[in-house]
Amino acid sequence: MDLRLDYSNIELKPFYASSGAVASISEDGSLLATAVVDEINIVQLASPCNIAHKIENDDEQEITALKLTPNGEYLGYVSQAQLLRIYHLASKKIVRSMKVSSPIYVVDCDETSTLLALGGTDGSVSVIDIENGYVTHSFKGHGATISSLKFHGELNSDKWRLGSGDTTGMVKIWDLVKRKCLHTIQEHTAAVRGLDFREYKDNIQLLSGGRDDIVNLYQLNTSKKVKLLKTLPAHQQIESCGFVRGGNHNDLIYTAGGDAVYQILNIENGAIIKRTAKPVEELFIIGVLPFLNSSKMFLVLSDQTLFLIDIQETLASESEIIDIKLKIAGNHGTIADMRFVGPALTKLALATNSPALRVIPTCDFAAKDQKTSEEPQNEICVEVELYEGHSDLLNSLDATADGLWVATASKDHTAILWNFNVESKTFEPYAKFIGHAGSVTAVGLPNVMHREWPEYLITASNDLTIKKWAVPKPTDVGGIHIVKASDYTRRAHEKDINALSISPNESVFATASYDKTCKIWNLDTGELEGVLANHKRGLWDVSFCQYDKLLATCSGDKTIKIWSLDNFSVVKTLEGHTNAVQRCSFLNKNKQIVSSGADGLIKLWDCSTGECVGTLDAHSNRIWALGVLNDGDQLVSADADGVFQFWKDCSEEKELLNLEKEKAKIENEQALKNYLSQGDWTNAFLLAMTLDHPMRLYNVLKQCASNSSPDHIFNEEMDAVIGTLDNDQVLLLLKRCRDWNTNASTHAVAQKTIRCVLVRHNIAELTEIPGMMQIVDALVPYTQRHYSRIDNLVEQSYILDYSLAEMDNLL
Repeated sequence: MDLRLDYSNIELKPFYASSGAVASISEDGSLLATAVVDEINIVQLASPCNIAHKIENDDEQEITALKLTPNGEYLGYVSQAQLLRIYHLASKKIVRSMKVSSPIYVVDCDETSTLLALGGTDGSVSVIDIENGYVTHSFKGHGATISSLKFHGELNSDKWRLGSGDTTGMVKIWDLVKRKCLHTIQEHTAAVRGLDFREYKDNIQLLSGGRDDIVNLYQLNTSKKVKLLKTLPAHQQIESCGFVRGGNHNDLIYTAGGDAVYQILNIENGAIIKRTAKPVEELFIIGVLPFLNSSKMFLVLSDQTLFLIDIQETLASESEIIDIKLKIAGNHGTIADMRFVGPALTKLALATNSPALRVIPTCDFAAKDQKTSEEPQNEICVEVELYEGHSDLLNSLDATADGLWVATASKDHTAILWNFNVESKTFEPYAKFIGHAGSVTAVGLPNVMHREWPEYLITASNDLTIKKWAVPKPTDVGGIHIVKASDYTRRAHEKDINALSISPNESVFATASYDKTCKIWNLDTGELEGVLANHKRGLWDVSFCQYDKLLATCSGDKTIKIWSLDNFSVVKTLEGHTNAVQRCSFLNKNKQIVSSGADGLIKLWDCSTGECVGTLDAHSNRIWALGVLNDGDQLVSADADGVFQFWKDCSEEKELLNLEKEKAKIENEQALKNYLSQGDWTNAFLLAMTLDHPMRLYNVLKQCASNSSPDHIFNEEMDAVIGTLDNDQVLLLLKRCRDWNTNASTHAVAQKTIRCVLVRHNIAELTEIPGMMQIVDALVPYTQRHYSRIDNLVEQSYILDYSLAEMDNLL
């Protein structure tokens, strides 16, 4: 019986997560720097996206701030340990490291990529020369944490400024040439989070935005006076602001922050000209990353999602809503459920700890197989499609076999059916089902599409009921269908319902509950047909077999059970997980089951024997979601850390490879026997070394030692061969000598071999081989013991000589 035993995998990890450091981008938009707790990723945004650099923080302290130089040459970053490091991207080395006086949460770099400004929690502002690695300026005057920094002017000119804002609302303008404070402004009542300068009509203008929901426009003169030109309400908490540059847009500014909205305002009257749509989820924008002379910008959201907008296209458009050109997900949080979707099942629909349905591309194994060893293998999928419709987190989802229909179940007590629009290549909400009194925890779609749309939907809820809904027919009238009446409602379980599954012939469906039971229901009438009760803890998942009247359930009792649908009895119990089993599914035409658990393992089971035939170990946390494609040819798993593993069945390739290895092993064994029978000790020695046969190797050396000549340790040819061994071969040979040296019957060959190695190789070079000194340390004690034993034998021989001599005298 052909079983799926081995899978190769490709990993997709979060590249921006769990860090307060705002991402940074190079001026040409090609490089993006992000942090994942204490690690930094430099992402190459060109297609295909890949991680060009991965910087690990040795002190394992969270990254608090980072900044790419505009030219993309250096990265400056600060950790919680108050260490500033300058990383050179070309050489992939940290070229500077220095201690700072206080924690740093705000950094900025000038346009020439020469200077890096740091704002401390102690109110100090330091300026660092990036290339030479020394402090050029150190300013003090703020009485609170620095919350914003901005350079302005030209290097090596008399107009070279640095603006700084703090959490009390104070703004200071520093002259970098004269090394003094030019202006102190106190017009904000909360933290200043946005600063920007511009040259306007022979004057310098400053824009500041704060968490007091206002932006201020100032005119800076050469004197110490500052003129406040405008104060505009932004109607949102401001985390970033700036002037809109390019074209004839001198009267426009932008603000971003609260409600995750980016807006463009008219500076004259404060009117909002353009704005992004407010997301359903409670998010906010934590930073704006302008590049290409501020013609494009990435909006950094609090969930580490990045939205790309094109300023010129936005201003040319008649729509008030700004179009998002690209959405990048730094991470997907905890993935609760997922399905393969899209016309060719090349996408993955995700139910995450977010109200939006997320769709990402799947891993292309064919493209990976075509890559050469010289090409980068660290490609990542950064693009994500977000579809809003729910107002609370998604619990689960299901999809039709063709991947064109997706149903989502949410904590907002509703389920939504989505349809794939072939023209726009996006999913659109088709129908919304309202009627449950609690969170909808599971949803099921038909296995077979008799028409162009799924005719029904099954839902289960925390209100302990199940419902069957009729899906409305497609109409020419646009908009989403609202369905409030179900075909039937049944009270199903005594505790939460965690999963449901519809049988292949669609006559029944099953529900799995935390009340330790699985129940079988008639799909047409909703009547109870059977109860499966044998688990000791709550059930997490249930799955029908496509080729037999069997059902699989998995539970918190660490087992998977296979049930017969004829008499509702347990056929087999699969044991092997060390924690709760979260997901299970049949694959390989009923021959196997795949399961994933809270132990972070994926196990492959043989249904006929109930034995575990394979374990896939690549996750370090609980695996909540598991997807199966093409009867197990491909798998995808996702854990609580948001790490995806895409698996491809390689059992056949592994089997062929093993057969080739076995064939080569047999051929080499035969060749070794031939060499031994022919007395070809040199080739026998080299082949025994290659095959790593310790006793064959010993016998070859022993035979050579017995026929050695006085001028050689073994013989001329063998001594020469030992002298040509490389470092790895010498290390392996001495490891064998170490083992032989522990036995009195085999130590003689070991000592001869050691002597030959020492004579034929440079001792100084031998000591530099990694691991060599440990072997020497193990050889010395036994060698000393052997010499002591020989010395004792020599002494005893003198007594024998003396006795014989005395006997001769007596005679």
